[in-house]
Amino acid sequence: MSSPNVEDATTHQPESKRQKTTTLVVPREEEEKEDVHDLMRPYYASLFPAKALFEWLNYGYFDDDLDTKKGCNRTTMEHLHHPSNREFCLTLKGDVFVRYNAYATAEELKRDVKTKVPGKIDIGPVFSHNPRNRLAYAANFKPVERELVFDIDMTDYDDVRTCCDAAKICPKCWPLMNCAVKVLDEGLREDFGFEHILWVYSGRRGIHAWVCDERARKLSDDERSAVAEYFSVFKGIEGGGEKKKTNLSFAKGVMAKMHPRLERAYENVLKPFWKKEFLPAQKLMESKKHLDIILSMIPDENVRSQAEFDFKNDKKPKPSIDGDVDLNTWRWQRIEKNVEKALKTKYGWELARCLQVIIFSHVYPRLDAEVSKHMNHLLKAPFCVHPKTGRVCVPIDPSKCDEFDPFSSDAPKVRDLLQEYKKFGADENAVKKTAMGKALGTFERCFFSKLKVANGEILARKIREANEEKSVLNESNNANHHSMEF
Repeated sequence: MSSPNVEDATTHQPESKRQKTTTLVVPREEEEKEDVHDLMRPYYASLFPAKALFEWLNYGYFDDDLDTKKGCNRTTMEHLHHPSNREFCLTLKGDVFVRYNAYATAEELKRDVKTKVPGKIDIGPVFSHNPRNRLAYAANFKPVERELVFDIDMTDYDDVRTCCDAAKICPKCWPLMNCAVKVLDEGLREDFGFEHILWVYSGRRGIHAWVCDERARKLSDDERSAVAEYFSVFKGIEGGGEKKKTNLSFAKGVMAKMHPRLERAYENVLKPFWKKEFLPAQKLMESKKHLDIILSMIPDENVRSQAEFDFKNDKKPKPSIDGDVDLNTWRWQRIEKNVEKALKTKYGWELARCLQVIIFSHVYPRLDAEVSKHMNHLLKAPFCVHPKTGRVCVPIDPSKCDEFDPFSSDAPKVRDLLQEYKKFGADENAVKKTAMGKALGTFERCFFSKLKVANGEILARKIREANEEKSVLNESNNANHHSMEF
């Protein structure tokens, strides 16, 4: 068993996403030739927004003006939430995982990361007791609160990408991440009523979501699993990618329809994305391998034969008839028309839904559901630096995710940030002028400003309830005291 102090180091992999064993090479973005780790120390010392991170994760409970603003002292608030019960895991050089770190202030957090220079910072749950002292509480030490998190990794789309594989990404496949943001963000807000969702670029090949509503933070593991399963339509692949499994549920009969959530995602996001962006970018209809997989999901021999004829004879659209249309989109449109034609003579439930199944199995968000299911799962912190690419894990505006470019200053490199910081005067004002200032602006505008308002309302209610409880207890004690006097 590890010791309980802050230097609790272990070489065991943490409960965050397990690292892939594939070689990571990113098109248009070679791994940094200089040692990124050497740049992290000045970054953590001057640019790392520890205060913003700490304020977010404490949900306003220890506001400096708490006493005067809300008429309640810190002692009254102790039982509601304690910031030093939040776990941070630091990954040091040599893949040494230092777990169960905890900090009472943003200054403590910043001082520790500046000293230890972690290659990665993971955030865990709020525990019932300070993680440093966990051994003293044994079975009573348990997670009590944690954001509902989602992790989407581009490597999970390898079977549908023709441009890249493994950890490589490029502008042709990155839009899959934008598609995922749109589907999940709308589903979380519309179907579950969540409001405070932080989307973050992982620094290399994926995206993370942090759902921070109080209701989400209090979910049990079973409830988290239910939410994760709700969004887990894609269920994996078999036979080297030749057979894709989905969990699409339809009502039976001639008027069979998908769940309204899936219908909405299909019509508003998936279908337009598939035809206008994904097919032209990945050229699936020009690849024998990928075309065969698509056709294997169509239960009509005539439709399959016509598509195979188009491929073998290199049939192409005629501008005078078909207009300016991409070859892949055109071939898909011909499949759509042939399916519609087949349905007029022999209606079948599988035939009626096959096109939807194909699209869902290719471009619907592919979650790492295990990350979402457990309260004590670690996830990489926003604003830390990816040790391979040197890029900072910055927030993404979900309403403008199509504009986010992971190969540009939208996802700034630590080397460029330090140069900008020096250029603009190397002080607090200089940070605002760098790309980090833009990232912090996105964090505030798209997420934190509204969360702070909600935090204030929740805290006011809890303080009122705590004071009322204290008042009732005092009155009860006074009554007991008077009765004893008689």
